[in-house]
Amino acid sequence: MSALDAGQLNRLLRDLEFTASVAMRKAAPKAVQHQWLQAAVQRVDVRTDEVFQQRLARYVGLRGKLRANKQALFDLLENLKSVAGLSFEDALRQVSDLTGQLEKSVASALLGLLDPSQAAIDRDLRELLPRYGFPLLAEAPTFDECVRWHAELGHLFEQVIASPRWQAIVSRLDSVLPVSAGTELSDVCKLGLHLSQARRVVALTPAPTRFAPMAKPPVRPALSELPAEGVARPGAVRLHLCR
Repeated sequence: MSALDAGQLNRLLRDLEFTASVAMRKAAPKAVQHQWLQAAVQRVDVRTDEVFQQRLARYVGLRGKLRANKQALFDLLENLKSVAGLSFEDALRQVSDLTGQLEKSVASALLGLLDPSQAAIDRDLRELLPRYGFPLLAEAPTFDECVRWHAELGHLFEQVIASPRWQAIVSRLDSVLPVSAGTELSDVCKLGLHLSQARRVVALTPAPTRFAPMAKPPVRPALSELPAEGVARPGAVRLHLCR
């Protein structure tokens, strides 16, 4: 299944090639955070490990009701570690039950830590991808809309990573990442980080300045059109000198 047609995919790949080094250099700190959390989540007890909890809270950006219920979120993540074949739908339902709101970004971020093959939803992707013809996710989507959008996002990531041009792009990404992050992060994670930063590099770049055409120099009247000496021009005032 293809998320974008050939022309749309070509435009996206072109922008990924254009932004690769700059975008991933900006994303490097988050890549290092993701790498650390991904390696630690399976070996620590998320319910009690304060260092992991602090770094996870910064990484996913806990706010509002989730921040108030963060211990319940840590308990939930520890339980999700033992769920085989965890789907986004299940993660979204259980995380959202903590607040009564659709916590699509946090649910997908947690899922991405447990399963590196799963793409994460964030605002940058939601704002960037529609410019290439990808479906728009409403500001207040339904549960089913979130599940479908995440599935479409997975198809898009598969489509990009399967392109012959992706290897050249990911090589450039790896060249600006710390060595450990470059070798341990999945292509899905790298593409997600790249796209998030590409929105800042490409989508907000002002259009090239269009220079106004140069004004034509004023046309001087021909000598034949100039008034003869002593002949008053229309509307001119004749001055009389006093002797």
